[in-house]
Amino acid sequence: MNVEHLRKYITEVRIDHFAQGTKVFSEGEECNGKMYFVFSGLLQVFKRKTSGEDQYVRDIKPGEFFGEMALVFPSPRAATIVAAAEDTKVGIITKDIFLGMGKESPGFLSVILHSIINRLTAVEDNISEKQKELHILINGIPTKEPNAGSTDSVTNTEENTQDSPKEEPSQATEQEPSSNA
Repeated sequence: MNVEHLRKYITEVRIDHFAQGTKVFSEGEECNGKMYFVFSGLLQVFKRKTSGEDQYVRDIKPGEFFGEMALVFPSPRAATIVAAAEDTKVGIITKDIFLGMGKESPGFLSVILHSIINRLTAVEDNISEKQKELHILINGIPTKEPNAGSTDSVTNTEENTQDSPKEEPSQATEQEPSSNA
């Protein structure tokens, strides 16, 4: 890793200050090809519910980043980010800076990837919990926990219940291979 080259990119990072209550960006807004790194202060993430209300999701603290999806998959912003401290200081990383830092330091890209995976895992866990809650609401009983590490689908699990018809073992017998020589 060439520290001098990284220093070049780091000096290109623009710093912005956001007063408490100021939106950095809003859910649904077109992305601007920028991600953000929090130097100081506090930000909060909100998602719009179907009722139109904003629901608090999580805090973003110093040392964390957000908006990275704008660099790897340009699409409308997935959440609203609001400054929650009096003076929140963030660095703005453009796509050019991002790619340059990644080229000079693959470890930088590894950190970004790790963060994205952690967030995706948290979302998947949340979906799983909501599915369990919904199942209880609909059926009045908790779902059966699958075996740890099992990749069986619900369909496969349902097919293998004691009420399922059992397949008869095959009546075919093994035959020795014939040699016609």
